[in-house]
Amino acid sequence: MRPLIATFLSFVFTLSIGFARKVEEWSYERLFQEADLVMIGSVEGWGSAKTQWSEKIFDKARFEAKKTAFHPRSLLKGEPAFPCTWVLHFSYKKGATPYEDGPNLVSFLKKPVMIEAKSKKEGKVKELKPKRAGKSVVTPPEYLLFLKMGKDGMYEPVSGQLDAALSVRAIFPSDVIKAP
Repeated sequence: MRPLIATFLSFVFTLSIGFARKVEEWSYERLFQEADLVMIGSVEGWGSAKTQWSEKIFDKARFEAKKTAFHPRSLLKGEPAFPCTWVLHFSYKKGATPYEDGPNLVSFLKKPVMIEAKSKKEGKVKELKPKRAGKSVVTPPEYLLFLKMGKDGMYEPVSGQLDAALSVRAIFPSDVIKAP
């Protein structure tokens, strides 16, 4: 009976791996090498874009194009557009059901947040909960962006739209994290 159960479990495991979406590995070295522009920037504005989802793997009707303007704070590679650099990215449309093993889309916080670490009983396990900071004097996050120039002149994540989140790192200032 044990060999039968072991065979069944290995079959189920192999089957589940076979249906998982493969995601490329993007090390910092690769991101930096393939990027036209690497910068640390802060969100200055945003809007919708007229570009359509071009990846064939997912239904384009579920996604909408957005563009976010970044003010360059620090330049690591390339020449940014001044006074701001526009980045094209996608999000799910309102009401669209996200795919279970879908794309790693990127989103940018438009307002400052406060991250509060609350300890559970016994104080060993901590839980991070983002909170809206409101009108307090909290600094909004900045972003480390690895970008490539698109055909339309707007920048895009170097890892592509399918896994755009791999090209973006949020940098939170220490004044937004409250620990118990």
